[in-house]
Amino acid sequence: MGRKKQLLPVLLFIIAMTVPLRAEHVLRAGSPHEPTGIDPAQAWDDISSFYIINIFDTLVHFNPQTRKMEPSLAVSWKTSPDGKAWSFRLRRGVRFHDGTPLDADAVVFTFWRQMDPSNPNRQQDFPLFADIFALLKTVKKIDSYQVQFILSEPFFPFLSTLSVECASIVSPNAVTKTGAGFANQPVGTGPFKLSSWQKTKRLVLIANREYWGGRPRLDKYIDTIEPRGEVLNNYFQQGTLDILHSYSISKMVSYKKQGWIKIMATPYLSVSFIAVNAARPLLKHRRVRQALGYAWDPRAIKLVFQNYVLPIHSLLPKDLITGNPAIKPTGFSLTKAQALLKKEALDGEIELEMLLRKDDVLPYQLFSLYARNLKQVGIKLRLTRMDPHAYSARIAQGDYDLAYSGWIADFPDPDSMIFPLFSEQLQKNGFANIASARRRDLEDLLKAARRERDVQKRQALYFKIDRIAITDGLVIPMYQEKRVIIFNQKIGGVKSDPLGKLFLIDLFLK
Repeated sequence: MGRKKQLLPVLLFIIAMTVPLRAEHVLRAGSPHEPTGIDPAQAWDDISSFYIINIFDTLVHFNPQTRKMEPSLAVSWKTSPDGKAWSFRLRRGVRFHDGTPLDADAVVFTFWRQMDPSNPNRQQDFPLFADIFALLKTVKKIDSYQVQFILSEPFFPFLSTLSVECASIVSPNAVTKTGAGFANQPVGTGPFKLSSWQKTKRLVLIANREYWGGRPRLDKYIDTIEPRGEVLNNYFQQGTLDILHSYSISKMVSYKKQGWIKIMATPYLSVSFIAVNAARPLLKHRRVRQALGYAWDPRAIKLVFQNYVLPIHSLLPKDLITGNPAIKPTGFSLTKAQALLKKEALDGEIELEMLLRKDDVLPYQLFSLYARNLKQVGIKLRLTRMDPHAYSARIAQGDYDLAYSGWIADFPDPDSMIFPLFSEQLQKNGFANIASARRRDLEDLLKAARRERDVQKRQALYFKIDRIAITDGLVIPMYQEKRVIIFNQKIGGVKSDPLGKLFLIDLFLK
């Protein structure tokens, strides 16, 4: 018996050596930009958001198939009849990447870090959090695995807001330890961990093998940062990269001819629009604003973007409202535009300026066509392209007539598209919206919508706001973005997402 016991470890070793080890599953991507920082309390841009959703978890998760909120770090929840108190029970046994436990203290820490301006762990004011959670009065611990959120007034989309990136739960230990450096050394509970970040060169994520939702099928994700699109394209064609997060329309015909290349182009909850500054002297006139709308020809979109965006006649993207009411477009008519301007009886040619960012190359082509239409009705439109900081500064000061702008829903509810349009705080931070119009009637409708418990009644109120804002010429909706992903056919699990998100835990190598 003793001899057999001694041979057993040797036998197991021999068996283990004969079992082939699984090759490391590595996904190689290429991006023209790197994150500005991977901290949920700071991230504005799409690239930073991509890393946040894969490194961190939120309390609830939006399921694009069922279109419902489902458990994530919270396993259950309930709300008071008045919609002001929301209680959540947390998932047990979850740990952050640094080994510390997820508990009620971590959730309270995460929210108070952003709610309290005097909090020592607050790195900056984040207007997106302030707007989304404007009604959040307090967050408190009930017990080790239960928390409660108290709102100052009823807000029934609240559950959906807890799925946004800025509500991702962070490690208190890591935030306290690294301070401002947390944006470069993020620690969450998500399926992937940051392994390394060489600024302007590459980022590497590795699988969180102890992930509560199951180990990811990818072992590693390597993102090459290269601002030159042609270089990224060459890497992809050579097989050095497996997936591209940016694309050139001119390359699409070539991609489609190659059987090993797959393209996913799916509309997501977004809208690009022309913001009209109704506070400007000429644009205070309703007929002038309406004339601008009639001079917009949506057929120009296909000339510039081909089929990679979706023309839209509303601020509420397709499928955001259940039963989507029929939306009648304003319609392109230079005759109607001229008639409106004639009724306004303004002296001389109208001169307006429109602001764009320098990297808005295709939109510049689009608005050049728009400027030609306006010239035919007696409006001279000057297009000014600026670097992002200068653009934001002009918007914050209200120093513009028209501006190219847009918004992506942070959570799947009409409030996420409509509320930012009226946010003075977002405008002060450089986001062009219609806050300068000071429309008390629309603001009152918005408040009523946010307090309405009945879903259909809520949606009807948002739809009414949308129609008034467009009919009055405060904003001109243009198109809905499509999330375009170009990838090697060996990658499986690539899914369309209504919020334009790509979750690495869904992906695998065939």
